[in-house]
Amino acid sequence: MLDSLDWEILRLVQADNRLSHAAIGKAVGLSDSSVRRRLQALRAQGVIEADVSILSPESVGIQAIVTVHFGTESVEGDEAFRQRMLDTPEVSQCYSVSGDVDYILVVHAPDLPSYEAWGKRVLMADSAIRRYGTHLVWNRVKFSTAIPLSDNA
Repeated sequence: MLDSLDWEILRLVQADNRLSHAAIGKAVGLSDSSVRRRLQALRAQGVIEADVSILSPESVGIQAIVTVHFGTESVEGDEAFRQRMLDTPEVSQCYSVSGDVDYILVVHAPDLPSYEAWGKRVLMADSAIRRYGTHLVWNRVKFSTAIPLSDNA
């Protein structure tokens, strides 16, 4: 069970994970050691999944949003596809979605020829996939990793 101080700490670290325990403590009215203990507990509980650096996709290549449509569906085929996506480093995000699209992927590649080769190797080689669509990202209008927390949290 999280209390109001935990929620406020989560709001702060979502905005800037590099804040010191002292800075967080000053903002929420706790000592450095109390903040440290709370953050350790939030990590141990799995509330905080990871502490990472977020790279600019434009600085390392191209980014594509890919829609995947299956022609034939089976539990085995779905599980195999999911595992392939987990094992494919070019895929940074994979979502199983409702509607006429089965999956949405966020894919990164150094350049278009590399992306095309990846598409042939990973998607076109899968006979269960009827088609896939590629949407190249020209620029990011908005990007955030923060999850909105309710005012009551």
